[in-house]
Amino acid sequence: MTNLKDKVAVITGAANGLGKALAIELYKQSCHLALMDIDFDGLQKLKAELQTGEQMITIHRVDISKENEITSCKEEILRIHHHINIIINNAGVSISRFLESTNLDDFKWLFNINFWGTVYCTKHFLSELKKQNRSHIVNIISDFALMGFPGKTAYASSKSAVMGFTNSLKTELYGSPVYVSLVIPPPLATGLVLHSKHIDDEKRKMENEFLKKHEMAIEKVAAKIIRKVRKGKYRIVIGKFMFWTDLTTRLFPTMVHNMIGKNRKKIKFI
Repeated sequence: MTNLKDKVAVITGAANGLGKALAIELYKQSCHLALMDIDFDGLQKLKAELQTGEQMITIHRVDISKENEITSCKEEILRIHHHINIIINNAGVSISRFLESTNLDDFKWLFNINFWGTVYCTKHFLSELKKQNRSHIVNIISDFALMGFPGKTAYASSKSAVMGFTNSLKTELYGSPVYVSLVIPPPLATGLVLHSKHIDDEKRKMENEFLKKHEMAIEKVAAKIIRKVRKGKYRIVIGKFMFWTDLTTRLFPTMVHNMIGKNRKKIKFI
């Protein structure tokens, strides 16, 4: 998909963070946008910020954990945009708590958004994507999908589930007009942790400071992702930090997990 002009991109979790940055980047490249988020005020602000060109922007308040809201939103998007070329499953929430102190209802709440939200969107938009000469599904995961980490049992499990889902989807859609991309972004202080369910407020702040220290500019991340999506890349790993994390966790998983386990008490934000 070398030319994005007049293509229609659906982005979940578009009101803030990486979703917002991806929306801005796609709009720069002449894409029409259908933006989904539970934060409708954030969507309104983004639309007002972006709406300077000829491309159409529609905003949709959707709780992606509810399948009926996804199907209704799909109908609304098609009624206005008439077709869909790209869907970016970006929306997500976080929990930073040890399993023993995690309420299982919270665990299910996170899974309903991070995993089932991705499945619902992919399942219900897939038939429309198949109608195009070339279309794209982009699923955003995390380095926590690659490795176990103390305090991330719920979050890592959900992102690992999305990774397995995407890997299988890639094989199912091979040779079809629908391309699939799995994105592993670098550390980003997007507000995900600040608004998460955490051990306590102090550790939440410390984790966010860690992200700020190691993050890449979010505009640069979004530009790299879209560039690789246009090239049809499947596994999109952004930044040196993620490159080495990805490599070591795949080549030396036992060593990595032993190292994290032995040093867990030195990690200040858990």
